[in-house]
Amino acid sequence: MDPIEARQQRGVEHSVIKQKTRWTITPWSEQEEQQAGLLAETLRLSPLVARLLVRRGCSDPAVAERFLFAGPQHLHDPFLLKGMKEAAERIHSAGETGEKIRIYGDYDADGVSSTSLLVYLFRELGYDYDYYIPHRMLEGYGLNRKALELAAEDGVKLIVTVDTGISAFEEIEYAKELGLDVVVTDHHEPPERIPDAVAVVNPKQHDCPYPFKGLAGVGVAFKLAHALLGSAPLQWADIVCLGTIADLMPLTDENRILVREGLALLQTMEKPGFRALAEVSGIEQGQVTATSVGFGIAPRINAAGRLDHARRAVELLISPSYDEAILTASALDLLNKERQRLVEGIVKEAEEQWASKAAHAEAEGVPVPSVIVLAGEGWNVGIIGIVASKLLERHYKPTIIFGIDPDTGMAKGSARSIDGFDLHAALTECEALLDHYGGHQAAAGMSLHRDNLPALEQQMSGLADRWLTADDWIPKTSIDLICGVEEATLQTISQLSQLEPFGNANPSRGFYSAGQRLATAGQSARTTNI
Repeated sequence: MDPIEARQQRGVEHSVIKQKTRWTITPWSEQEEQQAGLLAETLRLSPLVARLLVRRGCSDPAVAERFLFAGPQHLHDPFLLKGMKEAAERIHSAGETGEKIRIYGDYDADGVSSTSLLVYLFRELGYDYDYYIPHRMLEGYGLNRKALELAAEDGVKLIVTVDTGISAFEEIEYAKELGLDVVVTDHHEPPERIPDAVAVVNPKQHDCPYPFKGLAGVGVAFKLAHALLGSAPLQWADIVCLGTIADLMPLTDENRILVREGLALLQTMEKPGFRALAEVSGIEQGQVTATSVGFGIAPRINAAGRLDHARRAVELLISPSYDEAILTASALDLLNKERQRLVEGIVKEAEEQWASKAAHAEAEGVPVPSVIVLAGEGWNVGIIGIVASKLLERHYKPTIIFGIDPDTGMAKGSARSIDGFDLHAALTECEALLDHYGGHQAAAGMSLHRDNLPALEQQMSGLADRWLTADDWIPKTSIDLICGVEEATLQTISQLSQLEPFGNANPSRGFYSAGQRLATAGQSARTTNI
């Protein structure tokens, strides 16, 4: 490291104390410099953008070109998904013979988006269909027996799940007893054993050759539509965009293509539901970004499932009438405001409970738990995931928040995690305590009896202590490059826009320039997020 870079590094290290975060810069190698030079020459890029692409793993010109200019022609063959052939054949057979199909979705924004996309698909194909989403508070997550019995009574012959079903072993067996076929489409982490359904489509399942594992539930539904139609239905990319961003899926590979296509569609707001959502969210036509989808549109879609019924959000997304859509969007906007008020109250109670627990541990001379596990009677299980996120942001510890049913003693929980602590793997280690669980590395849901809460806290904290290092407990902010202010040319700024959309796994980037202070995007600063 030369003296200038050493001083710059010391400046970053000094900022750790003030920012309470680890500012990290990966040393720049001679090989990377050569790779960046080749990219700049081959693709006619500014040196800064070329170096940034190398840091994103796009050191090969062909890979970098695809990252920058990826389009629909780069979408993967849907039949590479294990189970897709069987799924498409069974659905096509049901549709062509007039069997009634029921779409079975989930109540979050990804599940709502997935359900809505299949509604559009089956409408276009002329199939006999309807859709069902369980009530979050009354039925809980996933397939359930009463819903299956209702389907059989309604004459349904085929159930197609979206964003759910990968762990529904008993429910699918019961469905078969009722004479129902089930096709599962999902994207959640699969258990070791897969349900015995007619077909299971999930890019994460064992032996699935599909090259991209990061699809949202709506992304899997999109691939199903692609398989049934014979071409990619890009007219529904706006719906895919919503579910993918809301579910915090990585904006790489196909997700990057679909979100980019979806954002382009959202600029015109052709679908009445999106136009109404933009209006109540204060988003101007032609100004829709990944950020405004994630923080403006998605929370209002989620509010339906959190405080009312997610069916209202589906009705909004599939509505052909703006007059009808604006009424529903306005109602969801009010629900979202109520959700914010309720979250604030539960966060206050949870913080008080955590402060008391930490003080008690210190008074007893025992370690404060490494995983925050808090529970309250009457805490709305529709919003505890948001509460978990807020506590994680404040304390930077894996966090699980439970709402307890005082009549049954059952606790439903939502968890959020920090980098390095795999929630799904940890819950698998604790599965003897749980009635049900599922999710991803960073977010999960579960249910158990309240009597098992202390043991869960103890086991989860023990796992965190074993799996995480001292550095893992400090939030990390990565700085991609050390650069001079003079490198921020108009050409560079223009080319940086080709790296969008930014989001999970494709964040806005940090740059470090000596002699100026830390700042955020749009400021003249030592570290600037572009």
